[in-house]
Amino acid sequence: MTNVMQSLVATGHTIRGVCYAKSSYLNQAIAALSAIPPERVGLNGEYDYYGLAKRIKASYHSQVGRDAVKQITVKQRGSAVILSGQVDTLDLLDQLVNLALHTEGATHVEVHDVQVNVLELAQPARVA
Repeated sequence: MTNVMQSLVATGHTIRGVCYAKSSYLNQAIAALSAIPPERVGLNGEYDYYGLAKRIKASYHSQVGRDAVKQITVKQRGSAVILSGQVDTLDLLDQLVNLALHTEGATHVEVHDVQVNVLELAQPARVA
């Protein structure tokens, strides 16, 4: 490396934007840059900016059924999953939230303006 610097200085060249690193660190950095962040992995393992939302929607279709989630919208903001729309029951909404939370790349789920068609709350036990 000193030979490189001496020859560059001797010839009067300007050095801009050079980064020196240990070869082991450089290999790790290149590997990290080539890896796709979990929230950006698409349906087939490719890079997809909205990959998390698409994988969650596909999971909903296979786990719950297309008809049950036809009026729910899944969006993502980074690793945050955003659900909106309409579901039949509160239990279904709970199931959708849990499925999203267990999808690789999701850190949290936000529920915005979800209409629940049948809202059955648990009744407190009656004391005799």
